[in-house]
Amino acid sequence: MDGFWCATCGTMLSVPVRLVQLPAAPHWSLLDCYHVNPPLLEPGTYAVDEAAYGRDQVVDTFVLSPGDVRGTRFVHELADTGCWSLVGWDPCVACQGCGALVASRTDDCGVAQETRFYPAMVVRERCDDEPDRKRDSFALVADWDSAAPDTRRYGWVPRPTRPRPELVATRWRGRGVRDRLFRDDPPA
Repeated sequence: MDGFWCATCGTMLSVPVRLVQLPAAPHWSLLDCYHVNPPLLEPGTYAVDEAAYGRDQVVDTFVLSPGDVRGTRFVHELADTGCWSLVGWDPCVACQGCGALVASRTDDCGVAQETRFYPAMVVRERCDDEPDRKRDSFALVADWDSAAPDTRRYGWVPRPTRPRPELVATRWRGRGVRDRLFRDDPPA
């Protein structure tokens, strides 16, 4: 098992993760343009991408599942967005301890989620593998308990409406149904 730390201040940036081969990107039919796609890697694993990545063409980036990353924050001014989320071309994830840019994040439509640590900005070290350690089964999904609020002004998502249970009709031919459905009283 390995862990990642900030090269500048030593802040822990990941949970212990195991090195695996970088999988191929999921087939386009498995990805969605309107929902958050699954991560490229399984939780608790990471891979080294030897190909050039990003606008700076950085090689040997460390690819992790976003749920395995800790001790970081987004720098919103540096984040590049695609259709509706982060595209990961430039570093936009900073160390929470010192503010150094350590990673990029991708979770836009049509691509799998991933966080890429830049090799010059992080230190990879061996962690003790404790097989008898009891793991918290919810630790890896703790950051995903609630969905992020939709901050778009316009979009394909319908605007929420106040539910009106008194307007549910069981028989459409009933007398007075139209008057009850199309009321113009102000909302309470």
